Amino acid sequence: MKYAKFLIFLFLFSCVRVINPPIRVTSPLLVVEGWITTDPGPYFVRLSYSGRFAAAYQLTDKEFISDAQVIISDDLGDSTLCSWVSDGTYQSTDSAFTGTPGRSYRLTVRLSDGKVYTSSPEKIEPVPPIDSVSVVYDSTYITDVRPTQLIVSVHTHDIPGTQNYYRWTASGYIPRRSSGAPCSLGSPPCGSDCVCYAFCVQYLAEDRINIFSDRFTDGSQIVQPVFYSPLYWKGVHFIQINQFSISREAYSFWQAFLEQTNRTGSTLDPLPAPLKGNVYNAADSGDRALGLFSASMVSSKKVKITPDFLQEYYLRSIAGAYIKQGDCQYVFPNTLGDGDNPPGWEDAESIEMK
Repeated sequence: MKYAKFLIFLFLFSCVRVINPPIRVTSPLLVVEGWITTDPGPYFVRLSYSGRFAAAYQLTDKEFISDAQVIISDDLGDSTLCSWVSDGTYQSTDSAFTGTPGRSYRLTVRLSDGKVYTSSPEKIEPVPPIDSVSVVYDSTYITDVRPTQLIVSVHTHDIPGTQNYYRWTASGYIPRRSSGAPCSLGSPPCGSDCVCYAFCVQYLAEDRINIFSDRFTDGSQIVQPVFYSPLYWKGVHFIQINQFSISREAYSFWQAFLEQTNRTGSTLDPLPAPLKGNVYNAADSGDRALGLFSASMVSSKKVKITPDFLQEYYLRSIAGAYIKQGDCQYVFPNTLGDGDNPPGWEDAESIEMK
């Protein structure tokens, strides 16, 4: 049951990062986070109100919206109703409703006060396949902060002759080690039947916003770092990479997001402004929501990376600092137990690093 609930949560939010824009507003604004892709559904829309003089990540339960009517529709008149799940999250209900390249999609939100917000049409543009994945070892080591790491890069080719915009997300499972005992540390009481695990795999998702425009590289090969996998212990790294086509509007939104979050805070920096996206009040186009509704074609690839070059001296001198006492499944969050390989990687490409 623990793993079932965990995997459902990952499925909900593994494709799109929760939007936490640095905002400073005098009254709450509607925040919309929604998407549709060419992968089979369900698709998700998250609705909330921004906090007063706060950022979206400071929401309380009362600021999530649970009583809205949410619909995703296409340019042919087909649509799917999205039903409330939890914490302001709505899930599409029609399993046959799927994103199709070349079609345009629109989000419509009707709030309990009668206001209707709609997105501008988002067309699903084509995305090239992922040609290959490469891995290099980054020996940079920051004591007590992080160990060395593997830098995973995607290789693809831009579609020539058109302006294209891309976004990447990546996640996976990495090996961890604990002392395996005592079982009482972090694990539930189990008496004489207690089994402690010294090895497990831990789920990690890359939280960097990773976007690209082919404005100056039309038709060229693209090599983009997409995942930084820490080397806490030896073993296989299970990594999934998702490559999305995004619209120019979506690219501009994420670019503005990066500019605001990367500011140094100097006196020359402009004050943070609300990141208003493509969702607006149908009766007043000047009343725009924060956040974004996007539509994307997606190309995905899974790999299994084995860093066989790790030696015992490395494990003792560097990785040893990250070994905790107790059951590996419980002293580290979001883990699968000893010997458990994550489901879905059976046919993944293997990459061995000697």
